[in-house]
Amino acid sequence: MYKNILFHSFLIVIISLLIALGCWQIERLEWKNQIISKIEVNYNNKVIDFPFLDNTSQFEYMRSEINGSYLPDKLMFFYKFNLNGESGFNIVVPFKTLKGNIVYVNNGWIPYKDKEELDISFINKSKIVSLNGVLIFKKDRKYFTPKNDYNSNIWYLLNTDEMDLIHNLSSSNYVLKLVDQKYFKEFLIEFKPTNINNNHLQYAITWFLMALFIGIFYIYHIKQQVKKDEIFKHKR
Repeated sequence: MYKNILFHSFLIVIISLLIALGCWQIERLEWKNQIISKIEVNYNNKVIDFPFLDNTSQFEYMRSEINGSYLPDKLMFFYKFNLNGESGFNIVVPFKTLKGNIVYVNNGWIPYKDKEELDISFINKSKIVSLNGVLIFKKDRKYFTPKNDYNSNIWYLLNTDEMDLIHNLSSSNYVLKLVDQKYFKEFLIEFKPTNINNNHLQYAITWFLMALFIGIFYIYHIKQQVKKDEIFKHKR
């Protein structure tokens, strides 16, 4: 009797969990669609002045320009998978504008194996350059976000407050992400609305199908058990 209760409870929990995961992926699908829509609208809008003092994300994914010079001695490696699923790092370097404002610039991606051999001596900290990119608002730390490994200079969260604390800087809430390969051929540039993966519908279908198959098996098992019980009653 105990084994039967445990068996039924286990299957019901599994089916419920799979359905919940499917519903969660549907919510993620809607969330990702909204992000892609926002990117398409904002990215195709006019180039705006950099919102140095803005504390909201209203300008995220809009294009902007800054003029000034890099601070290459404060380079950071942000752990990131590229669109092909390969692990590596986004190369983020602070940038000081002509007016003295600090902006963190995401310059592109490198493979994981290239981290220790990366040479950015080609970035001249004395040279004044003009950069054009897309605005990314700082990210909030979540419960499951890994802690940054400051000793190895490996970061997991694009949060300007944490970056400022380590580098003793006072920066904008927005990061400028370069979207043109012309700046640094050494780094991979990945940013287009059409390049953003949105596989949540496939994931939702997978979870729902698994719930369906296990549900069918469960119903079949119950029917077989009922038949056995009826046969057993007749024999008695």
